Amino acid sequence: MPGSLPARVILRRAALGCALTDALSLVGALLVAYHLRFGIRHITGGYLLLAGLGPPVWLAVFAALRLYEAHRMAPEEEFRRVLSAVSIGVGLVVMTSYWTKAELSRAVVALTWTLAVAFEMAIRCAWRRRRDSLADRGLFGLRTLVVGTNGEAARLGDLLREPGLGFVPVGYVATALPAGPGGPSAVGGLAGLRGEIRRLGAECMFVTGSAVDPAEVCEVARVARQEGVELLIASRLPEVLATRLTVRRVGSVAAVSVMPPRLSRAQAVLKRAFDLVLACGLLGMTAPLWGAIAVAVRLTSVGPVLYRQPRVTRGGRVFTMLKFRTMVVDADRVAANGVVDDSVPFFKLGRDPRVTRVGRVLRRLSLDEIPQLVNVVRGEMSLVGPRPLPVEQVRAHPDVLGPRLEVPAGMTGWWQIRGRSDLPPEKAVRLDLFYVENWSLAYDLYILVRTIGAVLRGRGAT
Repeated sequence: MPGSLPARVILRRAALGCALTDALSLVGALLVAYHLRFGIRHITGGYLLLAGLGPPVWLAVFAALRLYEAHRMAPEEEFRRVLSAVSIGVGLVVMTSYWTKAELSRAVVALTWTLAVAFEMAIRCAWRRRRDSLADRGLFGLRTLVVGTNGEAARLGDLLREPGLGFVPVGYVATALPAGPGGPSAVGGLAGLRGEIRRLGAECMFVTGSAVDPAEVCEVARVARQEGVELLIASRLPEVLATRLTVRRVGSVAAVSVMPPRLSRAQAVLKRAFDLVLACGLLGMTAPLWGAIAVAVRLTSVGPVLYRQPRVTRGGRVFTMLKFRTMVVDADRVAANGVVDDSVPFFKLGRDPRVTRVGRVLRRLSLDEIPQLVNVVRGEMSLVGPRPLPVEQVRAHPDVLGPRLEVPAGMTGWWQIRGRSDLPPEKAVRLDLFYVENWSLAYDLYILVRTIGAVLRGRGAT
């Protein structure tokens, strides 16, 4: 990366910039909340003092939750920690307000929390997009030494070279274990690891789990700590959220415990309550759209306004899913004549001839999905979950699609925010299974927030 700054310098500057915008988020949330509650009334001196004293407390909480090391965590984990940090930070700010004698009503506190979450999410998303953009253009990447010279190390090096991941492999380090066939050549061994780090300007070491014994891992970790470089250890765990992982000692071995993804009874009740409250609120907010869409559908094509189709939800239960009709009235007959291939999971035509002109607009803006709020209120669907598929597709692929039925079907889900119809069927199935294996309330909220951006961009909507 000629001419680019070292990744550590970029990360340090990003952390400082992020801290500044975090402080501004709190101040902005406090001021906007005050004005929303009290109008243009003059702000008291105590409230201004609180706005001045709040940021140091705020930044301390964010630093304690390691949110200035966001490059080390997945976006959904950052989202979860931001929610925690904002909740703790607002609580501490409320405690500080008693000392400053600021006027903090319950409404102001609630508004401050809501605005702070919104501001923080927008800012954090912007910082992550900036870093990803630099990585995609080859302007950001941790210079990385891969520890190991076996076949798995070679595959790891190839993976790290993929654009956008933020790594630049600069060499392989030989270990005491034999390299085996197909292994890459080494720039040196563990005995000279410290010198290789300095010679190559390494900023990160990625340890190949199968190529290093426990004693060598301890030595690599000690060198990494003393030289100030990142240390990652590759594992063979399936795709799983970091929130489900904990490290525990079993004798002399460090074992990773994977928590089960199932919600407790209390969490399930909370999820249902959340679905009901938000779905009812959205029904009220979208009420004016129902009439306008109904008129547009009826004026541009013959047939009913609503489209009803049997779909499958949790436990294989069949229910009638509601949508605004976006196709001609004989769409199911055309599908039966071979236009739609039920042998392929998630089959969807890129340019479906059955979709009406108004239907294309409704689909691009996801407005055709609004009636499914009724399904959510009925308990047939959730706001977040795998998309409910037609009965025929599920029956044709019980082995592939069966695991999706462990959770309720949803209006939006993990694969919808990752590309919608642009994704191949195999990847859509894999992303749905990832959601099933990592089901949590925080994860649901993260997907809902990301859905807003996916709908506004309209990418992958057909």
